[in-house]
Amino acid sequence: MKKFIVFLMSAMMMMSLAACTPTQPKMETTAPDPQVMASTGGASDKVPDPNAEPMEIISIYSKNDDATGLNQAMDAVSELTAEAMVDKLIEYGVLEEGTKVLKFDKGDGTATLDLSKVPEKSSDGDIIMLTAIGNTFTENFELNKLKLLVNGKNFSGGQIKQGDNDYLEYDKNYKKLK
Repeated sequence: MKKFIVFLMSAMMMMSLAACTPTQPKMETTAPDPQVMASTGGASDKVPDPNAEPMEIISIYSKNDDATGLNQAMDAVSELTAEAMVDKLIEYGVLEEGTKVLKFDKGDGTATLDLSKVPEKSSDGDIIMLTAIGNTFTENFELNKLKLLVNGKNFSGGQIKQGDNDYLEYDKNYKKLK
């Protein structure tokens, strides 16, 4: 009987040790479908959606929080057009809802932008708005200068009245205009 108990105890101990022994993980023999694999979050495993519409990355300039200059933001549009730029300037609060592009002519580093309206501002507000429009258009369309018209006439605001030879150029000091 003692032999039987010792044998039974030995068998139970061997089974309990076998249960605690680590086992080798099963190896897959076929490659997983890339569409089923979980993303690890890194840029290298991102696959562009072949059905997605291509986007143009643009810079948009808008008034900063204390209205002393401009902020620059990166955004995207489906196509680089004057209408898309104006829509983004409306979205960022530079232009008013309902502003339309009446005409946009671009040639040899210079362009003319004719808008249906611009917000009425003070002279300081005019500077910020004009710089936002100028920087947005000159940077995105790679212009040297931009002529801004409102309903076919030179821009005229609070204290700023542009003449026939006045153009908007990129202002690299856009962060502090006042």
